[in-house]
Amino acid sequence: MSEQISHVGDASLFASCPLAEREILRGLAVPLRVPAGEDIVGQGDFGATIGVLLEGRASVWQGDKHLADLVAGDCFGETAVLATPGTPGQRSASVRADTEVRVDTIAGRELSENLSDIPTVADKLREQAAAFGQG
Repeated sequence: MSEQISHVGDASLFASCPLAEREILRGLAVPLRVPAGEDIVGQGDFGATIGVLLEGRASVWQGDKHLADLVAGDCFGETAVLATPGTPGQRSASVRADTEVRVDTIAGRELSENLSDIPTVADKLREQAAAFGQG
């Protein structure tokens, strides 16, 4: 694994966010390692976390249809985590580790409880979720 970032706050999605907000994200993150070939998240699962790939490569699948490739710094899971209250918040796709990966995950509940402290981050996540929904 060659390309990597240190933590969730280094993700390209959050590059324009204030340092204080990125530090809050860093404090909420729980690190995870996933071996090659395993799903990081599964399509149809309840979306309880967002993730940022720190190291390695992963791919996004909807059934057997390949949708995208992810590299260090890419974020996933925001669509399900930010689902409208009262909707199931199910994952619309699986994210599979193509190599061994390191991921920072943030629980949706933790994220929701801190949204007022990270408004720029919240806006970035909403923008990405909306863009994914249109793509």
